[in-house]
Amino acid sequence: MGLAWRFLVCVLLTVSGGLPLHALAASVILIASDESGAFNEAAEAIATELRSAGHHPQTLQIPLRADDVAAIASTPLIVTLGTRAAQTVSSLAPRTLVLHTLLPRSAFEKLPGRGDDTRRVSAVFIDQPPSRQIELLRIALPDWSRVALVVGRDSSELGARLQASARDKRLRPILESASEESDLYPALQRLLAEPAVLLAVPDASLFNNRTISNILLTAYHHRSPVVGFSPAYVKAGALLALYSTPAQIGQQAGEAARQGLATGSLPPPAAPRHFRVGTNLYVARSLGIVLDDANLLRERLERSEGGP
Repeated sequence: MGLAWRFLVCVLLTVSGGLPLHALAASVILIASDESGAFNEAAEAIATELRSAGHHPQTLQIPLRADDVAAIASTPLIVTLGTRAAQTVSSLAPRTLVLHTLLPRSAFEKLPGRGDDTRRVSAVFIDQPPSRQIELLRIALPDWSRVALVVGRDSSELGARLQASARDKRLRPILESASEESDLYPALQRLLAEPAVLLAVPDASLFNNRTISNILLTAYHHRSPVVGFSPAYVKAGALLALYSTPAQIGQQAGEAARQGLATGSLPPPAAPRHFRVGTNLYVARSLGIVLDDANLLRERLERSEGGP
C-alpha cells in the first residue's frame, strides 16, 4: 500500500471515528405518497431520527419530477411512505438501500424486485402482527370465542394467518371471502348469524370509507362488536381498535434507516413494535360488554409480548 493511500485511509478513519463509511453523514431522501397529515407526521419522526445521527433528510412527494429521479440515483438511502410511493420507487429499481413504510405487508410483498437483496430492501409495515390482534381479543373479550373474518384477494394470506393465530389461542375463527364490495354484506350476514367479534382487516377493497358505516351498522344489528385497525374505527362505532400511530412507525423506520446507513444493511421487514389501543365505552355499554381501560389493555398486551 502506497504512503498516499495509507494517509488517505488514516484521514478517513479519523474523520469518521473509525466507523464504516456508511455511518458518515448522508443525504437521505424521503418520498411521501401525498401531503396527508399521517405521512407528514411519520416523515417528521423519521427525519428526527436521521438528524440525531447527523444525516440530512429531504422529503419529496409523488409524482416525482425529472430532477427528483436524478437525486434518487445518487442517494445512499430512500425511505418511502405509503403504498403509492413504494410502487413508484420500486418501478425505478434503484440500486441503493430502500426502506418502505406506512404500507400493508400484502402491498410490500407485491412490489417488484423486493426479493432481489433482502439486506438492501426492507419495510416497516402499517398492519399489526396477527398474533397481537388475536391476543388483544383474548385479553379484552375473554367471554367471546367466535372471531369473524372477511377477506378479499389482497388479504387472503392475512386471513389465513389470523385463523391460525386464533386457533392457537383456542378461539373459533370463521372466515368468508368477498371478491368485491357487493359480496361483503351477504358475507357479513352469514358470519354474524350467531354473534361474533368481527375483526376488520386492512384491505381497502372491502374496508374503506364507502363501506365502514354499513359494516358497523350490520354488526351492531347482530349484537356483534367490531375491532378495527385505526382510531377512526373507534370514532365511527367500533368497540376496539389496535393500531400504531404514524409517529410510532416513523420512529421505528428512522431507527432502521440509521442502522442501514451505519452498516450498509437494513434490518428485516417488521411489524410495528409500538402500538396503541382505542376503546369505545358507549358501544361497550350498548352491547352489554364490560371493557377495561384502553391503557390497561395496551399494558397487558405489551407484557404478553415480553415488554416492560
